[in-house]
Formats: sequence, C-alpha cells, structure tokens
Amino acid sequence: MVFVPWRRPEALEAQFWWSGYKARGQSGKKGKKMLTNYLEMIQSVERDREALLFSDRVYTYGNLADLALEKQKQLHLENRKQQLAVIRESSILEQLVAFLACQGTGAVPLIVPNDTTVPDAFFEIKIPDEACMAVMTSGTTGSGKLLFRTFESWYGYFETQNRIFGISGESRLFAQGSLAFTGNLNLYLAQLSAGAAVIACDLFDPRLWKQQLEAYRADGIYLIPAKLRALKQVYEREREPEKQTNRHIRLILSGSQSFGGAEALAVQRIFPHADLILYYGASELNYVSYVHGRDMGEDKTLIGRKFPDVDICLKDGRIHVTTPYGVVGAGTDTFVGDYGHWDEAGNLYFDGRRDDICNINGRKISSVRVENAMLDVPGVKEAAVKASSRGGHDTLMAWVVLDMPTAGTGPEAERPLQKQEMKRKIRNHLIQVLSASEIPQGILFLEALPKNESGKVRKRDLI
Repeated sequence: MVFVPWRRPEALEAQFWWSGYKARGQSGKKGKKMLTNYLEMIQSVERDREALLFSDRVYTYGNLADLALEKQKQLHLENRKQQLAVIRESSILEQLVAFLACQGTGAVPLIVPNDTTVPDAFFEIKIPDEACMAVMTSGTTGSGKLLFRTFESWYGYFETQNRIFGISGESRLFAQGSLAFTGNLNLYLAQLSAGAAVIACDLFDPRLWKQQLEAYRADGIYLIPAKLRALKQVYEREREPEKQTNRHIRLILSGSQSFGGAEALAVQRIFPHADLILYYGASELNYVSYVHGRDMGEDKTLIGRKFPDVDICLKDGRIHVTTPYGVVGAGTDTFVGDYGHWDEAGNLYFDGRRDDICNINGRKISSVRVENAMLDVPGVKEAAVKASSRGGHDTLMAWVVLDMPTAGTGPEAERPLQKQEMKRKIRNHLIQVLSASEIPQGILFLEALPKNESGKVRKRDLI
C-alpha cells in the first residue's frame, strides 16, 4: 500500500492534475453504474483523485478503497448473516476505512466514541435487511436509541444537499471531529459522493485548524457553532491585518446549535467571501430546514425554510416532519421531540426539545430561550439551563462557561469577585429581556459543559 505524503499545494497540483485527467470541477466519476453501497461509491471515482487529507497525508480514492478491501478480509461473520459491527476507532481515517470495509458484507457499521458502552440489548435487535449502517442517538437526557439507515436514505439526497451547499467535485471541505457524530459522517460521504476532498482534523485545536485551512487550500468549513466561535477568535487574535481574514473560503456550514445574526456577521468579516448556512436536522430524519447567514436576525432560534422533498407541520407546537430520507421505520409523520413555531414569512423557529421545556411552579419555561438570552451577555461563552430539584421543589438553574479573555483573568484570589460581577451582569440583562419566572434562581460556573460527539450538552450530567 502506497500513501502519498503531504506536500505543499504546488506539489499536490503537479501530483494529481496531469494531462488526460478530468478537469477541475468535474466529479472524476467513472462510467455510470448502479451503486448499492458506500464502498462502491468510493470505487466509482478515479483512483488517483485526492479524497482525504488527514494527519499530514493525502489519501486518494484508490487508497481508501484498497484500505477498506484489506480491512474487509479481517471481518468474521457468523453464517454470513447481518450483524452489528461496532467501530470504536479514535482516528478519523480508521473510522472511515472500517465503515467502508463493512459495506456489502452483512456487517452493519455503528461508529461510536471509543469510551461508549453499547447496550447488550442492541445486539439482540433484528437488523432490517436493507440496512447498510446503524446510528446510536446521543441520548443527552437519557439512554440513546439504535437506528438503521439504508444506502439510499443518505446517498439519494446527496445531490440535492450538495447543490444547496454549493459542493462540487472541486470542493475542499474542512471538518473537525469524530465520525461518530452523524453530521460529520454525512458531510464526509456527501463530499466523497461528488468526487471532492475532505480535510479532516481529529484534534480540538483552533490554531491548527487555521493552519490546515490555509495550507490545504480549503474552500469550505463545517463546524458546529461553538467550534466556529473558537476558530473566529484565533483569527481575531492575529496581530497582522492580512492574517485576520481568509478570502478563500466560499462555504461555512454549521448546525446542531443556535447561531444568531450578530455572530454570523462577525464570522463573515473574517471569511468575507463565504456563504454561511445554518441547518436543522435530526438523526432520525435527515436535513429538515436551513437559513443563510444573510437572512439571520437577532433571534437565534431561527432555523429557516424547509429543504426540498421535506414537509413540515406543527401540531400543538411540535415539529412533525415527513421525508423519504429518514431512518428505517421513520414513517411519513415523524416527531423527534422538538418544538417550534412559524413567523408570518413562513420561517421556522426552534423552541427546544421536549426535555428543554421546564415546568417551574406550573409555568412552562423554554430553556433555549433563556440560554440564548444569557449568550447575549459579553463574557458568556456557553450556557445551559434546566430544572433542578432543590429543597423538595423544582427551580430553574443555569450553568455558565465564561469567555475568560472577555470576562477577565485576574489573580486567583480575585476570581470569586469576577464571578460575582458576572452573575450581576447576567441577571441585570435577563431582567430586561425575560419574565421573572424565566430568570434562573442559581448560576453556577464551569470550565466546560459536558457534551456528546455532536456538540450537544449532556444536561443529565449537570448537577
């Protein structure tokens, strides 16, 4: 097996774009063939086309296919029947290769964080005949669920989502984080379906991200809002003006967390030529709605208009979705526990999950609304709100992570005073924008909020 070592962009150009090779902007696909799985999808692209840039190496489509076929030899299936294949690799490359190796074999891949325990009951579940992969929901407030997808449920929508996101055969999308997060896995596979390249990083290091964006000539970024804010700060801290912007980025894609118009403007000052898109979706469904940065306003709960071939209706504030691209058994009218509302222009707003609605003394409080109000306070980096049983009754509590460069980082002895001052600022702001029943009775400070692979806060761990 020969891997192409990382080279400067000029060397990469000479290495991969020789005479007779398909012109840039084309997918590099071979002759038409009915595809049935993701390994066949990878094999349908010209072998020498670059597919994955990871850990200072360039892997072509041929490299990925060969690695997957070699890995496939290690699979041991009982009676060749479908079996759940749990993938706990920490490396993005190894996750992707193991996932591809399972395709067409009867092994149904389930990528999970390497510290995750898969319930024994999941191995007793009958796997649908048409399933090509499994997904375990995050279970931020309880135990997760095991879901199955057909090849067509994602692949059949790649052309549509790629058109909306502006992804083509020449795209070079940067993404960070494990493929256990289905948002990452979906975008990787969609990018590869177009014959494009993914620039992958498994380290949480915004300074490294900036270096890789520039060294690998990325033209797109996929990061959840919290990571996008961290990247923005790296650019803002550059002393030389020319290093404070990146004019090569054409797409910034984000989701899974709220994002507002002011934040979008701040990001687009750094990436002035980028189209910022925030999407809303669910593991059980697929993409549901999206909004462009230029259309975002002060309300961070805006999640825009529906994707093509998706129908949305609200029943008692509950978001019901009909899509042919959901998981096996999703049906034609799916409610995944999210609440929302429409505005007069037909835009959808996210009011929170079923578990985000707190019942405090008979009043229903949206924790999302309170969290977004807290995030408007300078110095507040992250916030989480939930009902907590204290003294025999439920009270509204908040957990806050401070943006220390903004909030102050004085001597250790002064930290308690700084935090008291921040509590005062937070309460003063909330009094102006929320009702009395929506203001948390307690505010606790943390170094970081507990999160799952998709960046969602595990509120059950907040005590």
